[in-house]
Amino acid sequence: MLPPRPAPRPTDLRGLPCASRLESRAALAVTAIATAWFALAAAWEMFGPILAGHYASSAGVGIIAENMLRWKIAGPVWEYTASRPPPEMYYCHHPWGIFWTTAGFMKVFGRHDVICRLPAILLSAATPPLLHAIGRSVYRPAAGAAAAAAFVVLPITLSFANLNALEVPVMAWTLLGLWGYVRMTQTSRRRYLAVSALGLALGMNADWPAFVLTGGLLAFGAIRAYLLPKRVFGPIHERRYAQWWVLTAFIAALTAALYVALFHHAGKLGDLLASYGFRSSGNTEPLGKVLESRRYWIELSFTPVAIAAGKLGAVVCAARLALLRREHDALPLLYLATATVQYVVFRQGADIHIFWPHYFGAYFALAAAALVDTGAALLERAAAARRALRSAPSAALPAWPALAAPAWPPLAAPAWPALAALALWLAPLAVVLRDGLPALRYARETGGRFNERGHLIHSDGAKTAFLRWLAPRLPADAAVEMHEGMKATWAQVWALGGRVVRPNRPAPKQEPPRGAYLVDTRFMLDRDQASLARRFDITAVGPFWAIGAAGGADPPGARGIEAFSFREREPGLLAWYLVSGTEPEREIVPDPFLTWELRAHFGQPAEPPTEPPGTLEQMRIAHNIAVAAGDGARAAALLAEISAALRPLGARFDDGTELLGTTFHEGARSLLTIFVRAGGPAAHDVTLAVRSRVVERAPLSTTMADPVTREVGLPTAISPQRWRAGFLYADPVPIRKRPGTEVFWASMRARERGRAPRLVDGGGASEVEVLRLR
Repeated sequence: MLPPRPAPRPTDLRGLPCASRLESRAALAVTAIATAWFALAAAWEMFGPILAGHYASSAGVGIIAENMLRWKIAGPVWEYTASRPPPEMYYCHHPWGIFWTTAGFMKVFGRHDVICRLPAILLSAATPPLLHAIGRSVYRPAAGAAAAAAFVVLPITLSFANLNALEVPVMAWTLLGLWGYVRMTQTSRRRYLAVSALGLALGMNADWPAFVLTGGLLAFGAIRAYLLPKRVFGPIHERRYAQWWVLTAFIAALTAALYVALFHHAGKLGDLLASYGFRSSGNTEPLGKVLESRRYWIELSFTPVAIAAGKLGAVVCAARLALLRREHDALPLLYLATATVQYVVFRQGADIHIFWPHYFGAYFALAAAALVDTGAALLERAAAARRALRSAPSAALPAWPALAAPAWPPLAAPAWPALAALALWLAPLAVVLRDGLPALRYARETGGRFNERGHLIHSDGAKTAFLRWLAPRLPADAAVEMHEGMKATWAQVWALGGRVVRPNRPAPKQEPPRGAYLVDTRFMLDRDQASLARRFDITAVGPFWAIGAAGGADPPGARGIEAFSFREREPGLLAWYLVSGTEPEREIVPDPFLTWELRAHFGQPAEPPTEPPGTLEQMRIAHNIAVAAGDGARAAALLAEISAALRPLGARFDDGTELLGTTFHEGARSLLTIFVRAGGPAAHDVTLAVRSRVVERAPLSTTMADPVTREVGLPTAISPQRWRAGFLYADPVPIRKRPGTEVFWASMRARERGRAPRLVDGGGASEVEVLRLR
């Protein structure tokens, strides 16, 4: 036999729980601050170029939107084509809502980088107010403020707030649907029924987890309204509830049928099932071991404080649902179930995508509202008990009111319990934000990959600048082919302005391509570089080579190598915020020093520059020019000047290679440069490598130190197998610092099974510390 259902909360004329004006104003102030902060975080770098990593998927959405407009097709196609793509090319792993949305923005505003991010930025900015609205409607204003504040401090929500992919729109639209559901049950008004149906429909068109949430809500609604006695959850407006249920179920079925039909028409239903079979495969270990293997990613995304609070929130919500029997306490639990299905069932996706548990952010925010409301209720009851004790000191102690049968305070109840509960909640959120702030920058620097499980991370900042510089120099209808070392991404394809791009192509045999063949020499074998330099004219921009880009009447190979360099400078404050706070501003300029160096190393006639060197890099090449010319006095003078600008290392390897020293520039993109004096060509498989380890976690951080040893050094543009004795070489290493104290080590490493050079007088060691950052 169920105990009597607790009395409902007092409500105002709008059907909202009653609250004091002070609580309402304080809650609105907290929500406004949270919303402004989150919007600013999402809009950071909004006008900047899209770079590599998980963020490159936003460029992929832009490519799809442009194809939809260019070819007037409804289906998404990831790549540019020379003719109208057939349905067989449609991408059918996810619903198409985000692609249609981006196409609409592009139709109105045109093709710009910001369009690839703008839908996500706007939806992220709307999410904290939606969370406040749900918490305010279900519980009280302070609970709404707690939900908004909880969402905007999590590292994972901050890191992916501008990612125009799947999670951001799903959370925003489904939260709109849940708010409409709450207000519909409170007021029985049709407009809220429409809002709920619209939000859930848009969420289901964004990605499949919205179907899980909608299905859970429909199942709970059917049990609540039609299977359980009315005394369990109280009376409802049965006609309106039935209308909502039937309409939502119809929309869910219609949406699912639409995509089944579309995918069947494209012949991709089997591909869809295979992709999700693959996503749910992979890790066969018990769940506990799987979660332990992901421990650092989980802590980095949420922090131990938020994880503990989320676990407590699940217990509290379940207890409230069972004891208070208020149907809206099921909403956080339904979102928790949705996030759990996404994270646990599709193990392969969670093993390679750090953003896979993003949906737990929405659950955490909804649970925060329940926690603050529970805390406020306990403080109110404690205050009531204290007042009763003071008014009757000689009487027996009053019985503590049971949580299952609360006596709601009068309408004129003081605001301090709710504000105190909110303040108590904001304190641990400040601890979470301490880890959220560096995680935001870390995410932007790495393209949302964070430590990438130790693999080498490319930002593609310089590569994207090269592609944007190159694009207007190519014929409008020319295709671009790329060597596999370019490591093509959607961001690179987008940067070329809508051209057909063919990645992972072998080098041209005889004739230069009509468009361009692009190479990143850092990831191309030395013998293949030499073959290209012997047969074709080359435009080199830093380590990037373009063949066929310049055209001209000269026969192939007559012009040789013409080199340009990146001139970098720190962005100003406005550019730092709007364009790029994690990459320098770059200008591409002719570089006679680099031209000499490349021609000299690849056996082409090389004229020394006439102007004096102006940078440390040019001084390095000027030193090499002096060595090549046999001018020992000038070479020694330049070496002394260069050495004075370095932090000395003096590390010599037994193959004759010497690490002279380093420079370190701390800025938007920090850069460590290692200067090397070669003893001669290195063995065929030896390369200069740089790795880093975190040896201590950050001060005041609750997140564990990253346990992964990460590759951070890029291969040198001129292969060590082509180095010349006595020449100086520079290895620029972009530094994307991890939280905590990080130590960087350099070594000469054998990539295959050959013997790696060892340090002379190093006791058999092969690595030398080159940088330590706290």
